[in-house]
Amino acid sequence: MQMPSPNGRRGSLRPVRIFIVVSKTRPDLYDYFRAGFAGIEGVEVILDRRFGGENAAPGAPHAAHGERRERSDVYDQMESRGFVIMRLPSP
Repeated sequence: MQMPSPNGRRGSLRPVRIFIVVSKTRPDLYDYFRAGFAGIEGVEVILDRRFGGENAAPGAPHAAHGERRERSDVYDQMESRGFVIMRLPSP
């Protein structure tokens, strides 16, 4: 999939990858997105497999202090909507 470049010039597209991460508590959404985006290049639907969180047991993976707010926003979206869409530049 290609998106307009950040400089906004027409005809200047750069490839991106789209990840749709679906909460493990919403298998219905996972199935829906998998069917809806099947065969579309650059789009990947992923079932969230994280464990732990802000109140996780000691030793569980956690974000560095500087990343907490950004990751918290993602967690908030995941909790409220059941999924998060992330766009990353292609390698």
